[in-house]
Amino acid sequence: MANVGELEWEVRVEEGTAVVDLPRRLTLDERGADRLYGAIERAVSRGGVDRVAMLVDVEHPLGDALHDAVVRGARAAAASGVTEWRVVAEYECKATAVARALPAVDAAVVVDDRSIRAQPA
Repeated sequence: MANVGELEWEVRVEEGTAVVDLPRRLTLDERGADRLYGAIERAVSRGGVDRVAMLVDVEHPLGDALHDAVVRGARAAAASGVTEWRVVAEYECKATAVARALPAVDAAVVVDDRSIRAQPA
């Protein structure tokens, strides 16, 4: 497993899948968005990655900088041959809104009604 992370987000590669983990209360400025996009681009371009799973736990609609990083990441994934992109969220409306914004890839929506990560105690 390879990891490229920041305090607020993480991009890792597990068995041919780039996992983009966007946690609750995530906010990004332009520099943070560039770092996130760069991490996605590196993950999908390293070879052997044919799918992306994006875990979306953000509370509000994606801010402009975060939206831009995700859209650029989707374009980089498509250019690198990624054939599958799944948006995993606790609520279907959130996952659908994110999936709809992704150009150049066919995105499937996956609802995780158990919550996409363990909630802090």
